Amino acid sequence: MSNSDTSFAFAHPIYVMLKPAGSRCNLSCRYCYYIEKRRMFDETADFSIDDVLLETFTEQYIAAQTQPEVLFTWHGGEPLLRPLAFYQHALDLQRRYAGGKHIDNCLQTNGTLLTDEWCRFFRDNRFLIGISIDGPRRFHDALRGHTFDRVMHGIDLLNRHGVEWNAMAVVNGLNAEYPLVFYRFFKQVGC
Repeated sequence: MSNSDTSFAFAHPIYVMLKPAGSRCNLSCRYCYYIEKRRMFDETADFSIDDVLLETFTEQYIAAQTQPEVLFTWHGGEPLLRPLAFYQHALDLQRRYAGGKHIDNCLQTNGTLLTDEWCRFFRDNRFLIGISIDGPRRFHDALRGHTFDRVMHGIDLLNRHGVEWNAMAVVNGLNAEYPLVFYRFFKQVGC
């Protein structure tokens, strides 16, 4: 490939993370960098994606993809602070602008707001759900408040509804020395 050949730059899909609720979250994890950022803005500021921006982004993002597969990654803050209707509308827009491309969605959540209704929606629309959980209770609750039981309830709902999920854990000074404990925990919960 010569230096003037730019086809390589367009041969790979473009990936972005959408933050539908901005940095808003229902938790205040001790290591979260969003907590500090929230103090920089007026408390009434709402950085949620509105319908106009969502449609514009969806159309342009799909059109920019050079591959037949398109991945939308919904992230936060906590993306489940947006109502289910927001995601139903987002999927309608994806179908409208798909142009024959296959579209997948994944969503990263702390899991505390999951319900049967959310899980049915995720299963029916083949979302991959990422759960933020820092391993067993002693590690998770140390930095994420006492939310372990709520997250585990969310994981149980995902499992009962047959929703594909994975985990994202923050490795830190409290848990880095316990890789086997982590492995066994994630295996036990069906990750």
